[in-house]
Amino acid sequence: MPETPGSGTSAPREVAEAMYDAMLRSDRDTLTAITSPEIRIRVTDALPYGGTYSGLAGFAAFFKKTFDLIESRIEFERLFDAGGQVVAVGRTKGTGRESGQPFDSAIVHVFTVEDGTIVGFDAYVEDGPITTAIEGTGAPD
Repeated sequence: MPETPGSGTSAPREVAEAMYDAMLRSDRDTLTAITSPEIRIRVTDALPYGGTYSGLAGFAAFFKKTFDLIESRIEFERLFDAGGQVVAVGRTKGTGRESGQPFDSAIVHVFTVEDGTIVGFDAYVEDGPITTAIEGTGAPD
């Protein structure tokens, strides 16, 4: 029987996959169960929602700020274990909410998982296309 993510015995990759799945479903209960109260989030400073966020309040603030500025979906090319970390490589595609301008950016997400919960999330994002879409400064199609 597979372990429930956040139970303390889940494999790091299962926990990372559960986070993405819960985000797609807006499942706050699962997100809370698999996120450490001391989580540390770092996002490329060049993005309007970039910076360092701490704790569950920081986790909520990061996602609110992101979702207020962009609508996007993540497509993975690879997801692999690297010790206690999980690395996700792919793309994020979407639009700036205010401008409606599309973007397509490369991403690398690195999760640090301890005892079945996410204690660290580092997002490396190709910032130019997203910033341009948020600001609406790109060339019209």
